[in-house]
Amino acid sequence: MKSMCGIDCACCKTFRATANNDDGMRREIQQYYKELSIDIEIKDLRCLGCGSGEMMTACAGCPYRKCCEEKGLARCEECPEHPCESLQWYTETYIKPSMGKLIISTNYL
Repeated sequence: MKSMCGIDCACCKTFRATANNDDGMRREIQQYYKELSIDIEIKDLRCLGCGSGEMMTACAGCPYRKCCEEKGLARCEECPEHPCESLQWYTETYIKPSMGKLIISTNYL
């Protein structure tokens, strides 16, 4: 399963922590966010994918999710503009620096 922006959910620590109900992993994730000056409570580190009814609170306003929904797409990769400039920026700014911290594999986009 992939997120709308292209992350392989099986490689996402938040997804894995939710699927395995692993509070130890949630604490690791929470610490990473604290290093970025983002305070997220353990209870909010739950996600079963952005297409599910249970995703991280921080992702509720995701512009990629909104864009996909408006265009009737399951994922960004279905869009003829993929990868758009915004998604490229997001990948370089947030996803690549989080490899090994939030995402355990380079299996992204």
